[in-house]
Amino acid sequence: MLGGDFPNASLSARQVLQVAPRNLDACRIMAELAEAGRSPAALDWQQRVAEISPTVANRLKLASAALRFQRPPYALAAQTLRDLEPLGRNVPAFHVLSAELALKLSQVAEATTHFEQAARLEPTNQLHRFNLAVLGLQSTNEATRRAASLSLEDLSTNRELSHLALRWRIAESMHRNNLEGARRLSNQILADSRAGLQDRLQHLRILQLSQNPSFPLYLRGVQERAATNAVDIYSTSEWMGSHGLANEAIHWLLRFDPKQRERQPMPLALANLYLVKEDWASLENFLAGQKWRDLEFLRVGLLARAASGQQQNVAADARWHAAVDATAGRLGPLALLLGLANDWGRDPEDVLWEIGRRFPREDWAFLELEKRYLIAGNTRGLNKLYNIRLSSQPGASDATNRNNFATSSLLLKVNLSQAHETARDLYRQRPEDPVVGSTYAYSLHLQGRTEEGLTVLARFKPQALELPSIALYYGVLLSSSGRTGQATRYLALAEKALLLPEEQELLAEAKRCLR
Repeated sequence: MLGGDFPNASLSARQVLQVAPRNLDACRIMAELAEAGRSPAALDWQQRVAEISPTVANRLKLASAALRFQRPPYALAAQTLRDLEPLGRNVPAFHVLSAELALKLSQVAEATTHFEQAARLEPTNQLHRFNLAVLGLQSTNEATRRAASLSLEDLSTNRELSHLALRWRIAESMHRNNLEGARRLSNQILADSRAGLQDRLQHLRILQLSQNPSFPLYLRGVQERAATNAVDIYSTSEWMGSHGLANEAIHWLLRFDPKQRERQPMPLALANLYLVKEDWASLENFLAGQKWRDLEFLRVGLLARAASGQQQNVAADARWHAAVDATAGRLGPLALLLGLANDWGRDPEDVLWEIGRRFPREDWAFLELEKRYLIAGNTRGLNKLYNIRLSSQPGASDATNRNNFATSSLLLKVNLSQAHETARDLYRQRPEDPVVGSTYAYSLHLQGRTEEGLTVLARFKPQALELPSIALYYGVLLSSSGRTGQATRYLALAEKALLLPEEQELLAEAKRCLR
């Protein structure tokens, strides 16, 4: 543990990392410091720790950080947990994090299953019962909700869980617009010595919603208590920005000592407020000339957003590329930029490629690129993707990826020698697979061996040949060989498939031959 001596711990860890960038203890200290400061850099440092020492515990910490700092669909967290599944099935923390991910994706049933499994593994841990009760509050079944509410009331008497239970009872009262009930429960929790900033901010929200005249005075009290703690200053500022008080938050932060405002997370807090206001000129002026050390990529990314907001598209693109470069190829910063790209309506293709190239085991980046290229009908992008996966990913030499590479190459008429060889080898390995068979048949067709291709396809059952994606290639070969009667039926089936542009051209040409 750090013992609270954050500055000295940070200095010592950085000195060690300059000599030994993969020093586990130093990386772990930096991760703890980032977590304590709620800094987005926590994701990067947790990833480094998990890479150096890929224990279940370290990988679960990475998944937890990814859930906090990434944006939906939380691809890094999802893949980390997916990879951990064989080892994590009997680890309660694995199921708790899996449930949190499911909840963030609105998969309540899956979250319930994971919490139930955690409860089975740790039957004496009342926190799992608490989590199940919270889920029950979200049920559309009145009896289930009533039982969950009673369970939370019961847990309110549990010394360890009473605080959490009260928070959720307050949230449920607010959800039902029972602001008076929420205020009474909030006063109860504030009377507890364990009450913290989140409890005071929740009380502020109740006062704000009920238009209580004591709101301004209570807000000043929250600000005064937060003023001695950088993390609390940041959290209060973020709350104000997200609840219509961005101007007031900026005025508050600017009253702090200039030297204090230079230390993170204060600069990030101010930048976020200008972002909320969409005050692009102020955001740019504020960020200009600063250096954010581990978060420099984020500062440059925010500068790109400021330029974009002022319709300075050339500058925005240049700054965005500089932000990607400033990540120095680190997964955490790249994952954060990916989320910002999606939030800001910026094409995340360059970030996804950077993640895919540098971290080929993070298959989610390539899968996201594949989805985007399929939707856009970008066959060249798909072909580039499949080609790189073949060379960079140990597990990407599977039949599906190899077949996709061969098919896209054949459609584009590129890498033909390799594509023909791949299609032939795959068919020899998997002669029973109709998808592989259709690729090989089309390969033979392009080599002037259409009849051999038809022989390959004729070996499959009629039901397989009627699948739209396979019917296309069967119809094309039939049409090319002059069997127009048979071709008509299969080309009609092919029209139901989601086809790439080159496949649409094949279909159109084959239909022209029928006339």
